[in-house]
Amino acid sequence: MSSWGQRLARPSQGPLFAFPEALPRPAVCEATAKRSTTARKGGGPDRRDVLNGRLLDGLTLVEPYGIPRMEPCALVPERLVAFSEAVHKADPTPGTWVHFYEDDYKFERLWREPERHFDLLTPFDGVISPDFSLYRNMSGSCKIWNTYRSYLLGAAMQARGMKVIVNVRLSGRKSIPYALAGVPPDSTLAIGLHGCTKSVENRGHVLEEVRTICDECQPANLVVYGSSRYGVLDYPVEQDIPVYEYKPDAFTRSRERRSK
Repeated sequence: MSSWGQRLARPSQGPLFAFPEALPRPAVCEATAKRSTTARKGGGPDRRDVLNGRLLDGLTLVEPYGIPRMEPCALVPERLVAFSEAVHKADPTPGTWVHFYEDDYKFERLWREPERHFDLLTPFDGVISPDFSLYRNMSGSCKIWNTYRSYLLGAAMQARGMKVIVNVRLSGRKSIPYALAGVPPDSTLAIGLHGCTKSVENRGHVLEEVRTICDECQPANLVVYGSSRYGVLDYPVEQDIPVYEYKPDAFTRSRERRSK
């Protein structure tokens, strides 16, 4: 089951929340990563390389956190399909891109066997980089690790010639220095909002994070998996950033599986 995108119109209502200034981003330096010492000389992955260091070969790392920088992509998907569904589609419909806006366990296998799953995703028009969770109650080290994994897999797919849109996931203002480190300029960016606005208390955080992404990254387009309810996407539309909304298809996919 795929989710079709539609561009949002300019809202008629002003902002609902006041936002504090974002934390300043520290100065960064970049370095080109060298081949991991655990890479097999004859080619192919080494099973001892559980951290996927081999994927770093030739990538640009942004310090101080060593986050792989991704290349810009100005494309906008026609429709989206979840990774857990995509790996079973041998002949995808033209215009279909793969997303990872689902439970982490459903795409953890991509981290365990990246090259194998890269091959499965190649027939699609493109991929939105993985969306490993950044829960607010996670430790900072876990958040950095999941951010690193998301950017590493996305950059590695780009290095193999795949079209990849950067997924941006923030977790409060303290996450800005590492969560935005790998974002390229003048690029289509993607965010996942499905389930993020159910809680009234969380809506203010969502609004602030969407605003931060727009101000700090200046996206060429914003691809959003989720709902524009509660004005959470008003700010980018007011800033004349093209916003494309894709309705969540998780319920539809589950219902379709039960009917088979």
